[in-house]
Amino acid sequence: MFIDAVNVKFRAGNGGNGIVSWRREARIAKGGPFWGDGGRGGDLIVVADPNENTLSNFRYVKEVAAEDGERWGIQLMHGSNAEDRIVKLPVWTLIYDMEGNLLHDLAKPGEMVRLCIGGRGGYGNAHFVGATRRTPRFAENGDVGTRLDVHLELKLVADVGIIGVPSAGKSTLISCLTSVRPKIADYPFTTLIPNLGVMEYKGQNMVLEDVPGLIPGAHKGEGLGIEFLKHIERTRVLLHLLDAGKYEDCISDYDAIRNELNLFNPTMLEKEEIIVLSKTDLLDADMVEDLKSQIEKKTGKKVFPISAPIWEGLEELQNELIKYILPAELEIPKSDERVIIDLRDKKDDNDFVVTPEWNYTYRVTGVRIEQIVRMTPMKYLEAIDRVWDVMGKRKITNDVIRCVLRELPEDDPRKELADTSGLWYTIDGKILIWDSVFKFQDYR
Repeated sequence: MFIDAVNVKFRAGNGGNGIVSWRREARIAKGGPFWGDGGRGGDLIVVADPNENTLSNFRYVKEVAAEDGERWGIQLMHGSNAEDRIVKLPVWTLIYDMEGNLLHDLAKPGEMVRLCIGGRGGYGNAHFVGATRRTPRFAENGDVGTRLDVHLELKLVADVGIIGVPSAGKSTLISCLTSVRPKIADYPFTTLIPNLGVMEYKGQNMVLEDVPGLIPGAHKGEGLGIEFLKHIERTRVLLHLLDAGKYEDCISDYDAIRNELNLFNPTMLEKEEIIVLSKTDLLDADMVEDLKSQIEKKTGKKVFPISAPIWEGLEELQNELIKYILPAELEIPKSDERVIIDLRDKKDDNDFVVTPEWNYTYRVTGVRIEQIVRMTPMKYLEAIDRVWDVMGKRKITNDVIRCVLRELPEDDPRKELADTSGLWYTIDGKILIWDSVFKFQDYR
């Protein structure tokens, strides 16, 4: 089944939860916290594989996810990290977000792109021991892996693109050279979708694509042209099929198709081109030779006359085609040898923004602070206390208080403290903070 565009949800693995664990050994009283970290979730990485030629693997797949990290480990051990998920995509796959922005073009075989980042494993309670917190009774939850909804669009599906006017014999040719069995009939536009087939010849494999017939105006969407012209845009070679049965119109058909290619994308005229004269069994030998000479004189290229149903001339054509063979099978490098393109935003993770919401309520956003909040179990008071300490160390609390002070009436003397450095001040003993994950009021 030919699939050239799909919508897929990619998800990295979640981090494993940390645990509350205690050292329990003979003759060791009050051993204290004893580790218990969760493992890291796996990343989701896509790789451009030259052996993939279609997106049909995603036809019924709505979500692709990496594995989650192991929940926890005990006795100074980590939960195991999950393996990265490697997703193979055809070369020349375009990756868009759902707003239509191009994220990346997989143009090189073996190119690897990290689309989603695995969540960090949660720390066990041993990490939160301090001068005033000797026996922490909470541990972090594992962070969630990043998610990304993408639109995948395939532009290259074959090594050889078979082009020509409708009913030129393209489907018949591909059915003879490969195992694919397309619909064949004596009326135009029998082929409504591209047919892909693998030609096996002399130990070599090559992917051929039968494109629906092109007509004048195809570059503007007439017929089925513009829907599939994009697929032959990046093929290695074009096999231009001319119908010998249209003796007087052969050359004009050739010019018309070449003109459509030029109007769609002028660089397509620079591709290697193999000219094939089909249905030669409809003419006598002298007429075939005369027509072949005319085309060769006009184009300056060798013409291959064939009659596919009786296998006439196909062996010579196959010998010409295997000059454009598939690349060697791709070997995915080991994790320590990978060169991975990272699409993450390179902004500082420690940056934060305080935004007023309503009635002395503020929204605090930032990569690192939001991660801390997500991973903190809010049902424990001492866990919330730790979040508050983090906000104090990162000067977030000071910024929130300054925002509160700036909203005070102009005659309030405390308003002047809004620009005081090292500020630690509360309004009537209350600070209201609104976060994207949790809300706490009148705390401290």
